[in-house]
Amino acid sequence: MVGARWSVSARNAVFGVLAGVALSWVAFGRTAPAARAQGPNGVDASGTVAFTSGGNGSAQFLYLIDTKTQAFAIYRVDPQNPKGAVKLEAARQYRWDLKLAEYNNQPPDVASIESMIGSPRK
Repeated sequence: MVGARWSVSARNAVFGVLAGVALSWVAFGRTAPAARAQGPNGVDASGTVAFTSGGNGSAQFLYLIDTKTQAFAIYRVDPQNPKGAVKLEAARQYRWDLKLAEYNNQPPDVASIESMIGSPRK
């Protein structure tokens, strides 16, 4: 039962932090400190990681990463936008991206490194 209570508490804590950050941006028009999901290794019990970064002007970006479904979403939070303060910028399931050996990389490529160290490609 303790684990189930921790899961609910951790999830509520994450949403509380996110709501607090968003409200401080809207109410005060300032940049809030970076938020991070609380729990073991910065991930809450549901597998969600949340953090913010600066954008252009007063806008900030909120990143939500769901490690269980291997998906992420990026939101722009802009308190000075008259049409609304929160906008979904991008979302993606990255599960298939992680299956690539490489993509859009600078040399040396993976095959070259494997041949240098004598590791067979799988």
